Amino acid sequence: ALGFRRPLRKAAAAAAAAAALCTGAVCGPVPEAWAAGRLSEADTSGATSAGASKVAKGAASTQGFNTGSVKTITRGAALDGSDFGGQNLRGVSFQQSLVRNTNFRGADLRAASFFDADLSFADMTGADMNQANLELTCLDSTILKDAIVTEAYVSGATKINQVNIEGSDWTDTQLRKDQRAYLCKLDSAKGTNPKTGVDTRDSLLCDL
Repeated sequence: ALGFRRPLRKAAAAAAAAAALCTGAVCGPVPEAWAAGRLSEADTSGATSAGASKVAKGAASTQGFNTGSVKTITRGAALDGSDFGGQNLRGVSFQQSLVRNTNFRGADLRAASFFDADLSFADMTGADMNQANLELTCLDSTILKDAIVTEAYVSGATKINQVNIEGSDWTDTQLRKDQRAYLCKLDSAKGTNPKTGVDTRDSLLCDL
């Protein structure tokens, strides 16, 4: 019986670590140029065209936004540095995919799934993420400025670190107490969402 104690303790420690917030390090290996903000358009051109092609051809899962039907084509797509700005990606699943340093500015991401995906350094400025699945998602240095993150699914294991949430709307998104406290303490926890007219701090219930 003693021989099983160490593996069980290791498993418990791993589970506890997974449930903790990402408080310093990035959630996965990120190129130094990205962290320093030096990734050029030339560096991402190949990833941009390839990423758009993968989604267009169904390399990410897709589901009917209104019908509720789901068609899983694949998972774990490498879409780092892609450009999905302004695109209609309703119901598209980026489950377990690498979408680091990716442009989602102004994209329609309603009911999209980022389950266990890495969104480190992604720019989601002004994106509509109503009812998006962010369970186990890595949100490290992710830009959520003016994003609509209403009714989103966030689990205790969602990793949140150094995000920009100015002007974002989190109405009816259930957050763990420590997650909410962390977001409310950010310097970017301010402003009003330009589309919904809701103050960021009010949507997070920061001042109650």
